[in-house]
Formats: sequence, structure tokens, C-alpha cells
Amino acid sequence: MKALTIIKAGTGTGAAILLLTAAPAAQAAPAAQASSGVTVPCSGPGGGPAGLIAAINTANSGGGAMINLAADCTYPLTAANNTNPMLGDNGLPVITSRIIVNGLRTTIAGNDTGFRIFMVTGSGNLTLQGLTVTGGHTGGFGGGIFNLEGTLTLDHSKVTGNASEGAMMSAGGGGIASGTLGTGPLGTATLNFSQVTGNTTSASAGGILNHAGTLTLNASQVNGNTAAVGGGGIGSGTAGIGGNGSSMLTVNFSQVDGNTSGGGPLTGAGGIANGGTAIINSSQVNGNTAPGAYGGGILNHGAMTINLSQVDNNTTPAKSSGSQGGGGGIANLNITPLTGVPDSGILTVYLSQVRDNSAGGIGGGILEDGVNPDDSLGRAGGPLTLQASQVTGNTAGEGGGIYASSGSPVALNLALVAGNVPDNCFPLGSIPGCMS
Repeated sequence: MKALTIIKAGTGTGAAILLLTAAPAAQAAPAAQASSGVTVPCSGPGGGPAGLIAAINTANSGGGAMINLAADCTYPLTAANNTNPMLGDNGLPVITSRIIVNGLRTTIAGNDTGFRIFMVTGSGNLTLQGLTVTGGHTGGFGGGIFNLEGTLTLDHSKVTGNASEGAMMSAGGGGIASGTLGTGPLGTATLNFSQVTGNTTSASAGGILNHAGTLTLNASQVNGNTAAVGGGGIGSGTAGIGGNGSSMLTVNFSQVDGNTSGGGPLTGAGGIANGGTAIINSSQVNGNTAPGAYGGGILNHGAMTINLSQVDNNTTPAKSSGSQGGGGGIANLNITPLTGVPDSGILTVYLSQVRDNSAGGIGGGILEDGVNPDDSLGRAGGPLTLQASQVTGNTAGEGGGIYASSGSPVALNLALVAGNVPDNCFPLGSIPGCMS
């Protein structure tokens, strides 16, 4: 990993910080390929896709195994191996036991027509090391991988160029979908030194959908993904409107950059949409966009803590349809009056920066509001606390730094809100400690 930390002291009465992390180099190789287990050659007898399918079937029936694939080889899947009328087709046998698949710059590729690559069920535990998963295409959840109440681990691996298309409530996770179809948290996904890039969905979560599950990113990248509605990079929650116990997202030393989403106020979030509990540590959410929607970088309507991180250069530009967009960096929305789910829109930002974001409408840096940001100073937002953080250089129609609806509980503790256009906080004088 190419890690770095920069700390920059601010001036004036507020504390200004900056740190940052770099995510891993593209698909760094595992230290060594396992010497035990079943070896599937790139081609020939017992090799290629047929050999891989046979090895997975044997592992499932035998209670698990380690499968070693050839280095620098592509295993092309040309047809679905199995069909599930409710959940979609799969290119490889469903993982129902503990299976480790090792590779070294190895690719498992679908043909972009009608099936995802991997599916893991509740009893399954899949680890991928040194692999690329690409070319999956499904009308259901998880274009590349669908982890349904099982365990999924990616080490030094990449999920790229996959797609999920279908009705909004029956699809999502262009690259990966993980969790449960019910209430959770159930299902665990962990990414270590891995990448989820260039995936798409016609529903929510272009990169990764964490649906009522637990998702952890360690030194990983979720970059350049696209969702039609919420969470261009990551969508975490339950059907977009889960309570804080419905899902858990942890992002450590990682990037969620350059993702795109569309949609309305509850389905914006170019980078991360959170409807559960989320913690972002020493990471960056930069350069994402949600045209005409809310939350260019982050849309939080659950509970989120941001530590030692950047939310920079995100945008919610106006659309030609007239939707203005808001919360260029972060939209923190309290949707409890709409859903009845308590503790919505709780956001704490500690030793972090929200910088150089823009909104076509309101809240260039941060939008703090209630159910409907289009209501012009409507219901109060949830608790927002900025501790030793900075909101600088952001632009919007109103509330260049922070736009807060009347009665929103906003606390600035050793925080710097400065240099925003046309103002730092709107309405003027509404946030104690915020200078006009």
C-alpha cells in the first residue's frame, strides 16, 4: 500500500486539519500462492472454466477446500452454471462451504450477458486472493458477486466491469451485493487491499450494496462506479431506509472517489449513501457527483462518524430538468418524520475536512435538513457536530459552507467554516460560532 499522512495546521480561531490516505496500488499480489489444495490449470484436462466448476462442486460436497488457479490466466465463463428464478443466474456453482480461491493476476470473466460470476449463501464462506472478477451481468443483486447472508473476503483482488440491472427493489450492487434480503445485520463482506471499480447498476449502489449486512473496507478503493439512483460508490442500509442497527459500514484507509449517481433526495449520494451505522476512518470521499440530487460525496440518513478524513471536490450540479441538487459535499438528512425510524441524520465529523465541494442549489459543503430539502428551510435536520474540522472553499446558491434548516442542532467545536461562497452558513446567524 502507498500510504501517506499529511497534517496541516490551520490559522485563525478554528482548528484546521488535513490528513490524507492513499489507497492501494492496483491489485497488489498476495505474498505467495498457497502450496496446498486443488490446482486448476489454465487449460487442458481438468483445467479452464470446466475444471474450476468441478473443483467448486467437489469443495462444496466435501465441506470446503483451497483452489489454486494459474497465474496470468483468464478463465472465461460462456454460460450460466445454475439458475435461480428469484435471484438470477450464476456463472459458477453457488458457494455453500468454506472455499479459498487463489490466483496471481488471474481473471474469472463472464460474457456480460445474463449471469453474475459468484453467489455465496448463508453457509458459504468465500475468500478470493489475487483475482479479478469481471464481465458479470445480472437482472438481480450483485453483478459480479452476490453474498446472501454468507461471508465474503477479497484480498488483493479486483471487481470491475460488472453490471446489475432490474427493478429498483430487486437489483443493486453493480460490482458486489452483500447482506440479507430481510432485516439484519446478516452477511459479512471484507475488502483488504482490493478494488471495486467501473461497475454499473440501474438501481442503487454502483460499486457495493451492503443491504442489512456488515461491510468493511481496509486499504481499498471503490472508484469510478455508477448507479442510476442512490450510492454511486457504496449504498449501505435496508432498502435505503434502514434503522441504525440494520447495517454496519466501516471504511479504513480507503478511497471512495469518482463515482456517480442520480435520483432524488433519499437516493442521491455520488460516493456513499448510508441508512445504517457508518464509520469512516483516515479515508477520502472525493470527486463524486450526484446531478440534481443530494449528497455529492455522502448522503447520511442513519448515523455516521467521520474521523481524520477528506470529503473534497464533490458536486451536485443542477440538471436540465430543473432539479438543483444540494449538499455538494455531504447531505445529512433527518428522515424520522417520514419513516418513523429513530435516530436519523446523526453526523459527527472529527479532525476532517469538507473542502472545495459545490452544489447547484443549497449547501455547498454540508446540507443539514429534514425530510425534504426542497421545502426551503423545512423540518430540522439531525444532530451535526464538527469537532476540530474545517469546511472551506465550498460553493452553492445558498449556504456555501453549511445550509441548516431552522432548529437543526449544529455544534461547531474548534471548527473552521470559512472562505465559502456566497456565505459560510445560511441562514446568517443560525449556527453559533459560524461567521458570515
